[in-house]
Amino acid sequence: MKRLSIFFFFTFSLFANTQDIEREIYKTIIHSLFPHKHIVLVWSDSDKELFTAIQNVLYTTKPEKADIIFLKKPLPLHSPNLRKKILFVRNYPLLKKYRNWAIGGFFWQKGRPNILFFKNNLTRYRLTLPPSFQKYIDEGIE
Repeated sequence: MKRLSIFFFFTFSLFANTQDIEREIYKTIIHSLFPHKHIVLVWSDSDKELFTAIQNVLYTTKPEKADIIFLKKPLPLHSPNLRKKILFVRNYPLLKKYRNWAIGGFFWQKGRPNILFFKNNLTRYRLTLPPSFQKYIDEGIE
């Protein structure tokens, strides 16, 4: 019984640490993309709690009102208003699917966090990243 308790303790500790890491990464990304904005409106198709815990970030229930959209699964984003929104994806298959629209993505691969930004899409939205993010900017993926 003691071993089972230790297993659950470490499992939940690792999960909490993963969520803390993700929250810090998203916090850094959001504040880097919108350095002069006091409140950033965010919409996501999952993990609302992840974003609501970030200071100066408000979650909106309407993606049309968001400053940035975070996607974890494909959505039928047919509205022209949504096509003008900044998109950041949360897994590699979506990064490939939306490579002509998304500014970048964050995903876990082999237990490690991966961040990638697309230079052309950052330019299109007139976004600049601080020097600490320059190593994550790429021309694109195939």
